[in-house]
Amino acid sequence: MTIPTVLQHYPLASYFLSGYLARNDDPTNFPPAEFPDLFQRYENLFKAALDALGISQERIRRLSEFNFDSDDANNLEAGIGVLRAVEALNLLGFRCIKLLSPPGADIYCEKNGQKVCCEAKTITKQSVGRRGFFLADQLFEKIAETLPKARKQLESTARRLQCEVKFPVYVMNWLEHSIVLDQENYQQIVSKLESSGQLLGLDRILFVTKMGERRFHLQDSPDIAAMLDIPRPTTSQ
Repeated sequence: MTIPTVLQHYPLASYFLSGYLARNDDPTNFPPAEFPDLFQRYENLFKAALDALGISQERIRRLSEFNFDSDDANNLEAGIGVLRAVEALNLLGFRCIKLLSPPGADIYCEKNGQKVCCEAKTITKQSVGRRGFFLADQLFEKIAETLPKARKQLESTARRLQCEVKFPVYVMNWLEHSIVLDQENYQQIVSKLESSGQLLGLDRILFVTKMGERRFHLQDSPDIAAMLDIPRPTTSQ
């Protein structure tokens, strides 16, 4: 793919994405019809994540998951997903946000004096929901596939860093699901996961939609809710 000349006007987006765009023709992640607005959104994301982490662009790019100079679209989406999780946590008032080295969870942060670890899981454009399923059921199935690994990563990190709270962050790159599913749908998905025991040992689950909406669902624990000062979601009547 020829690097769009407009990219030069977005220094952070150019720094992180030029190598990928030079090697890949990827209209799924980079539809030309969305230029230059798409690059502005990337620019904003990179700046917000770097500011929240307090590190330089050179330092973060030395980490393999944030060096996008390859033809791996999944790696691109997963790395961007971690940065979107960082941005969401910062907007929710979490501080001291740090990226963690594998193995284990992706992110350490703090809120109200509590140590928190988070594992970012990106539902990528490269994956698809099962044909014939309702949108909420497709999302439930995708989450159920990845929760066992996420739980192990979170449990390991929580023990090592003595975190009081641990939860996965699901970053959604599925546009239709992000548009159609509402707060009640997400709560139904979480309730189904909880009733089947799949959230055992996890304190909450955070969804970050394609449009950047943050949907935080807590287990039925007043102590946890008060600890992080996050209101319970409300559903439509």
